[in-house]
Amino acid sequence: MGLLSSAAQVETAFAASALPARAASFDVVVDATGSPTGLDLARSLCRPLGAVVLKSTCAAGADFNTAPFVVDELRVVGSRCGPFPPALELMAAGLDLTPLISATYPLEEAMAAVEKARTKGTLKVQIRVCSDEAAPELDTSS
Repeated sequence: MGLLSSAAQVETAFAASALPARAASFDVVVDATGSPTGLDLARSLCRPLGAVVLKSTCAAGADFNTAPFVVDELRVVGSRCGPFPPALELMAAGLDLTPLISATYPLEEAMAAVEKARTKGTLKVQIRVCSDEAAPELDTSS
């Protein structure tokens, strides 16, 4: 993770060392803890108008306080994975998913990839972490 984040010029921090000094200082915070405590920590680290990406499911319960999300105008983005084994079996059987990829970018152009992902009609945008000459290139000009 460190190598990927440094190559993309993205700052990362572990929760234990991030608070209180880094409170409300990240544009995007990804919570993969699956716990209400992790969700609250992610919210604490996210700057106003930032985004909290939930990469897990947690049942916060009736005492969940939404006020900090509203006051700081945070965007909450869900990211759910489906069952991997059936999907991998389909891919191994030859299911071609490349038509779903609208564009491919090298890691150095990650910001352009994010902009492409925001455009209407874009399904998936692939970011290559390393050069792979054997893989087919997709048109990134559209």
